[in-house]
Amino acid sequence: MQLSFLVAKALLEGDFASYFASLPSAADEPEPIVLREGKFERVSCMEHEERGTMTVSVLVVREVAAQAEADATACEKWIRTYGWEPVAENGSWRIVGLDTTAPAFKETDGSGRHVWAFDVLLTVVRSL
Repeated sequence: MQLSFLVAKALLEGDFASYFASLPSAADEPEPIVLREGKFERVSCMEHEERGTMTVSVLVVREVAAQAEADATACEKWIRTYGWEPVAENGSWRIVGLDTTAPAFKETDGSGRHVWAFDVLLTVVRSL
């Protein structure tokens, strides 16, 4: 969707190169960063816009556990400190606030890769 694209764009600008909407097989991409966009939760509605929240989950997949943790921590720090104001709009959506959760171990997947994850909590405005 449109807001996970902005998070992906920010990651690319931070040299976090590979990102996907779903977890690819280890044969296709051994160490991806996967973005999963949650649904929009409306908080308020006005005549020409609505305001709400959305979560984009970021999963960092690496073959070495320590690298997964280090890269997830670096990604989260980059997103948290990224200068959003100039690039906060995409179509009818605009990011007006952002927070992140601390990266944490999520799982070891079926191919033995280690997955660390964090959430990007967006406050957004949608033009109506």
